[in-house]
Amino acid sequence: MLLPETNRMAIWWMLLLIWVASGLSIGRVEAEEADDQFELQIAPLLARRCLSCHAGETAKGGFSVQESAAFFADGFVEPGDSAASHLLDLISPEGGKAEMPKDADPLTAAEIDAIAKWIDQGATWPDGFMVEEALVDNFDWWSFQPNSRPSIPQLDDPWARFPIDQFVLRTLKNKGLTYSPPADRRTLIRRLTYDLIGLPPTPVEVEHYVSDPDSDEKAYEKLVDRLLESEHYGERWARHWLDVAKYADSNGYDKDKLRPNAWPYRDYVIRSFNEDKPYARFVQEQIAGDVLFPGTADGTLGLGFIAAGPWDFIGHVEVPESKLDGKVARNLDRDDMVSGAFNTFCSMTVQCARCHNHKFDPITQQQYYGMQAVFAAVDRADRTFDADPNVAQRRQQLRDQVSKAKAQQKSVEDELAAAGGTELAELTTQINTLNKNLKPIKVVEHGYHSEIAATEDSEKWVEVKLKSEVLASRIVLHACDDDFNKIGAGFGFPKRFKIELFDDAGNRSILHEVREDDFPNPGLMPVEFALENQPVRRVRVTATRLNERKSDFHFALAELRVVSGGRNVAIGATVDSLDSIEAPIRWRRQNLTDDKWPRIGDPEATRRIAEATRKRDAILAAVTTPELVARRSDAKRKTAEAESLLSSLPPQQTVYAAATDFSSQGNFKPTGGKPREVFVLHRGEVSLPGDPAVPGVIPLSSDSQWQFDASLNEAERRAKLATWLTDREHPLVWRSIVNRIWQYHFGQGIVATPNDFGRMGAEPTHPELLDWLAVEFRDGGQSMKTLHRMIVTSNTYQQTSADNPANSAIDGSNQFLWRANRRRLSAEELRDSILSVSGTLDTTMGGPGFYLFALSKTEHSPHFEYHKFDPSDERSHRRSIYRFIARSQPNPFLTTLDCADSSQSTPRRNETLTSLQALSLMNNKFNLVMAEAFAKRLELESDNLPGQVERAMRLLCQRVSTPAERDELVAYADDHGLQNLCRILFNLTEFVFVD
Repeated sequence: MLLPETNRMAIWWMLLLIWVASGLSIGRVEAEEADDQFELQIAPLLARRCLSCHAGETAKGGFSVQESAAFFADGFVEPGDSAASHLLDLISPEGGKAEMPKDADPLTAAEIDAIAKWIDQGATWPDGFMVEEALVDNFDWWSFQPNSRPSIPQLDDPWARFPIDQFVLRTLKNKGLTYSPPADRRTLIRRLTYDLIGLPPTPVEVEHYVSDPDSDEKAYEKLVDRLLESEHYGERWARHWLDVAKYADSNGYDKDKLRPNAWPYRDYVIRSFNEDKPYARFVQEQIAGDVLFPGTADGTLGLGFIAAGPWDFIGHVEVPESKLDGKVARNLDRDDMVSGAFNTFCSMTVQCARCHNHKFDPITQQQYYGMQAVFAAVDRADRTFDADPNVAQRRQQLRDQVSKAKAQQKSVEDELAAAGGTELAELTTQINTLNKNLKPIKVVEHGYHSEIAATEDSEKWVEVKLKSEVLASRIVLHACDDDFNKIGAGFGFPKRFKIELFDDAGNRSILHEVREDDFPNPGLMPVEFALENQPVRRVRVTATRLNERKSDFHFALAELRVVSGGRNVAIGATVDSLDSIEAPIRWRRQNLTDDKWPRIGDPEATRRIAEATRKRDAILAAVTTPELVARRSDAKRKTAEAESLLSSLPPQQTVYAAATDFSSQGNFKPTGGKPREVFVLHRGEVSLPGDPAVPGVIPLSSDSQWQFDASLNEAERRAKLATWLTDREHPLVWRSIVNRIWQYHFGQGIVATPNDFGRMGAEPTHPELLDWLAVEFRDGGQSMKTLHRMIVTSNTYQQTSADNPANSAIDGSNQFLWRANRRRLSAEELRDSILSVSGTLDTTMGGPGFYLFALSKTEHSPHFEYHKFDPSDERSHRRSIYRFIARSQPNPFLTTLDCADSSQSTPRRNETLTSLQALSLMNNKFNLVMAEAFAKRLELESDNLPGQVERAMRLLCQRVSTPAERDELVAYADDHGLQNLCRILFNLTEFVFVD
């Protein structure tokens, strides 16, 4: 049936509308899908791979990937045509290397295809959309999981008699691997001795162990205990720690100034290992020992950790903190402290969040700068401490007494000021202003300067003898002006003194004596004493209380004038003294009567100062009551008594460490404990500060509280960080340290990246073993020695290093520990071993580092001249850990042998094999001298060449030589001499390699 025309038209229009609507709906869906593709796939890719360089005002190349305007400009992206888009040219490999990203892994093929597809589909960029940094906010990575003690596998195999072996054996079985037989006793004593003390075992020690009638297990356990109790254990394991801490004895950077007081931290680490200090205490001392353990030496010494890394002298001392370069230097300095603490204790690369949120781990810029805020008041400088805690306690008590007495004295002064009223205040202000604005006329010949005294009550005197007796009307003393320690005018003028006069007959009279109240610093005003034409031949000034110089005391005068008949008759007079530093042209006795002294160049100002001083003194005399005098005298007496007792205490020691209070040096000034302002820096640029940073740490779970109370002071911030690091439930710290110890025994950690437990680091080969060790260590007293004992007594450790082709085919790198790893001696082990076998090793422990260079200082920076050093100098024959380490010019011999770079954290040494190493072991001056010493030792210990060769093999390789070896070595010595044979022996693979 046909529909009416009107109905047919209505249906037609309805179908048309449905078709149009469906087309619009399809278009809207396609647009939404394009937006989703960009937001879900392309934007995160741009954020992850491009944003760190191409964003904001500092975008490199002026190209930002944050907003569409820059992205589509200048043909970078041609919507609909990826082939014509320059972006594809930049990210696509040409000749194997793409231009972008610079200094990073290239984009994967899938990532490039996704960008090309997006461009070909129109390169949709939603209106107003801005690409923001990708934030990793999940904590499902293994290292963030809580520490828990896993069950020890129960395997029916006699080899797996210890927990470590059970875990390792289970993995071996799962991988289709078998364990190796135990190494022989000679191999084990060599391996264990090097691992625990870093020195070769002596022939006597080897013989004693190899021939021990006890069972293998018991004999080995006795060996382990003996080595762990050796004082050399701390020297060996401190070297590992100092590698990670970036320890050195100079600053690095351009000037590389010396750090003469860095070594006490090194000795602290050695002693801490030898004492088997619990790890939590060890960590806390190095972050906040002065706060958590006040009065203890280790509480200060441990802070050398924070200061161990490089330091920019120019950026701190020569550039003000207010300037951009000064801010940059301090930002980098805090970065070194933050990365040092978190890389070392947590094995996390927090420094990756300095310029942007961490790309792989849940660490934001806000959190990174919060960590900087923890160290915001800290600098690196010398700080003093008492080795004896009783002395430290007494010193603090006396300092408190001094503070209390000075507060009492100030109370009296305040009462006098109030009694003197407005006129006294105005006169005091006038005098201070006039003195401040006076410009002194300085002289090169500063004056007389006594030798330094340890206490202020040491007595010093200086005397002027005139050419003949005169009738004097005045004696005038002029103070010195010297900028030493920023003392300035009045430098060295005594606090208490007396002036004695002598005539030709030797008659003595006291012109003036200051006994009770300290004489005020006269500045550059003359100190005059009137006479009534008294006969004078000699004038003696005796200082009975000295002025402070810098933690010591001295007496100084610029000029002594004797006025007679209106003129100074003391010019050129003879000067005698108890002592004198005699450092012309500045300081010498004769400067006291050379008619040269610093003076004020404005006579009118001098007159006004004298008039105002007279009025002020008159007011003070009128308002000073006997009761105020008594109270002031009592306060001064108490101050003097406490200061005298303070000066009698043993002198303090000094360590280069984290500090907030120290002597200023140029623009390098202490904060006094007041935290600097720290901001979240856009792209890490100091010139682009964002929001203020709140002190804190990194989150360890999605709901953890990582920020500290912003009102915490400097000490409280570090103390909170220290306690957070050592929290029993911390998932990173306990795993980190046991992994480091494991690595140094096996050559590779359970986690192969000891400074990075994040997503860009390696995953553990034996995750349950790592957790079991961490919990066992944490809950078992945190004893390093106990951990060593657990590891080295395991059958896993005692395996032979011999190859097994079947196992090698499965696990060629031995990451699952089916055998022991062979390793080359480290640079220090090799040097120390050469000293040991040659009989020249000096085992003296501790103290300042010895030089392996000739040091020549210049005004700009020190020069470390290794080629001028004489290796026969016995002072340098100590263990290598005690050498002075210069950052800018590392030791060439040890660097060739892969010594650690002290300017960066070295959690694992490189191990290379180069011809240069062999040449150095043959021809380096040190080895030539040691070969001569080795030859002399062999000649003393055996009177024939075969015996000398045999002795050498026992010393070097801990075994007897084969007949063929002995014949060959004897023949070589016959032809080339014993000394040249010793050079060859230093290159033996058996000597250079363990196992």
